[in-house]
Amino acid sequence: MVEINVERKKKPVWPWILLLLIVGLIIWAIVEMTNNNNDTVIDENPGTGMVIPAHQQQPYYSKKIA
Repeated sequence: MVEINVERKKKPVWPWILLLLIVGLIIWAIVEMTNNNNDTVIDENPGTGMVIPAHQQQPYYSKKIA
């Protein structure tokens, strides 16, 4: 009688990686759609474009770190 060596076929990993990518994209899309934060900065007091003269500005002092 002859022995038949039976080996299980290895399942590929790439379907799991693809599934994780798709799930990650779906989660990202849901978070982006439900995010109500307004990232645009609205300046409530817009500048007039006027520049303060140099003699009225506060002097800038930088401390040296030893």
